[in-house]
Amino acid sequence: MRAANYSSMNIYNQDQIKEINSIIRSNFVPGKDNFASKSNKTSEVKFVYYGKLQKYLAKFVDFCFTANNNFFGFDLHPLTDLKKLNYNIYDTGQEYTWHIDAVPGDPVRDIKLTALLNLSDENYEGGELSLFRANEIICNEFNQPGSAIIFPSFINHKVNKIISGRRHTLAIWLSGPKFR
Repeated sequence: MRAANYSSMNIYNQDQIKEINSIIRSNFVPGKDNFASKSNKTSEVKFVYYGKLQKYLAKFVDFCFTANNNFFGFDLHPLTDLKKLNYNIYDTGQEYTWHIDAVPGDPVRDIKLTALLNLSDENYEGGELSLFRANEIICNEFNQPGSAIIFPSFINHKVNKIISGRRHTLAIWLSGPKFR
């Protein structure tokens, strides 16, 4: 059986999105996005610890581990309270060109899955997530606020330029033992 390219699901309603955003915005931690300065990423990135959001993200994390069990089958490390999550803010004109998610030079782990949650609480145009695996796949269902998507981190992906508005996403990179 061939592994899926991605799995997606709408998880949260607008009120839940507002509540999650409120918790995130009151719990940012200091940090610098080291990858953005070395890439074609133009969004703003802030960080929040998983422990501050654990009860609010239970449905999202359950979706992630269930999708892994059903479609991908990777050995994954559990999430800990000190896991830093990326809160990405894309304004008009911003984008992230083709890339993969990886931890260069880490001798003990690899990022296996990229999990994204659309937390946009205002309308935006553009900003579609695209995957590339033999051909370009535009994940239109991820434009819906409250939706989640998960895919293997080694799949090339990009965020198209925002035409208008502001797009908010939360990223969790699920890692596990080194690929062999």
